[in-house]
Amino acid sequence: MKRISFALAAAAVIVALAGINHGAAAQPGPGAKAEMGARKGAGKMGKMDPEMVLKRMETNLGLSAEQKEKIRPILQDEIKEMEAVRADAALTRAQKREKMREIRDRKHRLIGEHLTVEQRRKADAQRDMAKKRWEKSRETMKGPQKPAGGVK
Repeated sequence: MKRISFALAAAAVIVALAGINHGAAAQPGPGAKAEMGARKGAGKMGKMDPEMVLKRMETNLGLSAEQKEKIRPILQDEIKEMEAVRADAALTRAQKREKMREIRDRKHRLIGEHLTVEQRRKADAQRDMAKKRWEKSRETMKGPQKPAGGVK
């Protein structure tokens, strides 16, 4: 009888330990999302709120407190307009892209009115660098291109 009790107790311990180990393996790691198949850094870049943008601009361009107060509403309006475009089911993807480009261009123009010449020059250079990084990432995502003309 003692043998059977011992065997059952040992089996229960083994099952319990296996269950604990299985549960630990199923837990997402730090920084991982709860969705199935999510990877750290996967998906879209997180949206930046106006305060984050202002902080980055202050660091990179040396904005004054007065400039920040003038630029903040421009950034807030841009976010509202972009969300409205994204939510508009009547627009095609191409139309949304074009409207968003117009909103961004207007934002850059309006912000530029509150920057010094040197700050505007720095902002333009940073925007150009970001565009080049984006284009480079697009090229690497496309992969090697097949030669034109359909070589057989």
